[in-house]
Amino acid sequence: MTATTADVTCTPVLDDQIVANSASWSPKMLAWQVHSYGTLDDLVLTNNARSPVVIGPKDVLVRVKASSVNPLDVLMTEGYGQVVLGTIRQAQQKSLHKPVEFPLTLGRDFAGEVVAKGANVTKDLKIGDLVMGVVPPFHQGCHAEFVSAPQSLVVKKPVHMSNEEAAGLLYTGLTVYSALKVAGGLYVLNATNKSVLVIGGSGGVGSCAIQLLKSWGAKVTTTCSTNAIDLVKTLGPDNIVDYTSSDMKEQLEQFGKYDLILDAAGIPFEEISSFTPLLKGWSCSGFITLRSPILKNTDSYGLFGGMLKNAYDLVVPNVLSGAIFKGSTIRWGAFMPLEGGVNELAQLAEEKKMIVPLDKVYKFMDLKEAYKKVQQGHLRGKVIVTFDQESIDRAKLTC
Repeated sequence: MTATTADVTCTPVLDDQIVANSASWSPKMLAWQVHSYGTLDDLVLTNNARSPVVIGPKDVLVRVKASSVNPLDVLMTEGYGQVVLGTIRQAQQKSLHKPVEFPLTLGRDFAGEVVAKGANVTKDLKIGDLVMGVVPPFHQGCHAEFVSAPQSLVVKKPVHMSNEEAAGLLYTGLTVYSALKVAGGLYVLNATNKSVLVIGGSGGVGSCAIQLLKSWGAKVTTTCSTNAIDLVKTLGPDNIVDYTSSDMKEQLEQFGKYDLILDAAGIPFEEISSFTPLLKGWSCSGFITLRSPILKNTDSYGLFGGMLKNAYDLVVPNVLSGAIFKGSTIRWGAFMPLEGGVNELAQLAEEKKMIVPLDKVYKFMDLKEAYKKVQQGHLRGKVIVTFDQESIDRAKLTC
């Protein structure tokens, strides 16, 4: 588990840890943090953040070289998910009291260099290895010089991938993997020759979904805007439909009914029912949205009231859309920290079957601009922050 400011110490040397030389780590680090929920203006750069340490015997301490900015990071600056995430943190600490969550470091996936590891971390990961990894939303994040993460969520970076590409793979990749495998039922059902529609194929989620599905043998149709068609073609879908076309729905119908529809564009809930007629009837087909209201509802109504609201919000659209009466369902997909997903994504990347399109790369000093870019939406790939030494040195002088 990643350390919080309440439980770190000023030395990384613990009895059950294998630690690099002291020059690789310092008790204070640069980090972008929020000290209260509000807007992006509350995101502050500090050189006085406490560095994480390797807490457990299977944890890894990484010096961050690049990290992505995900929509969740932007939402979390506003307090999104604080009820559920706070409850998970409290359960992990086995405490009767709500844990202190500030200062909060955001950032979910990263690429970097291993500088320390727990004594039970396998020999596959050595100090000095270049790796990529991901930390769940209830852990302190990686928009900082150092991050601590479970070994199960850290793998060696493919040699041919840049730090920037590797930093943009795992959070989005695991979100897509979990949505398709768990919500989509592909853990049980064979994806080979399944017909899948990916709405919004040019963004980080959509591009990853297309490549995963093709690696599993699915037949993939996707939508994108006119100016993104050339990019999407490189991902290998079977069919591409320009969503700016007036006859988009008619074109989608030409490719038949779909076993699964994955919304990677975040369409409004009220528009979902217009896509459910494209699902195959009575075949366990489903529409998967990644915009589940779970965290929003618990923020608004509390843990118990929010769960009741979630049940209502899941059942009612399935009834009103008519999907459930045709043997199909509307489902919610979400990120899950699945070790199997991390390993499969890393293997596909190693085999050059998974590429990470980059929209824009920012310097560490300009991380807030990266957040604004993600907040604006309409991305063509991932937004990445690079922790180059020049930028780090400049940030230290600024602080």
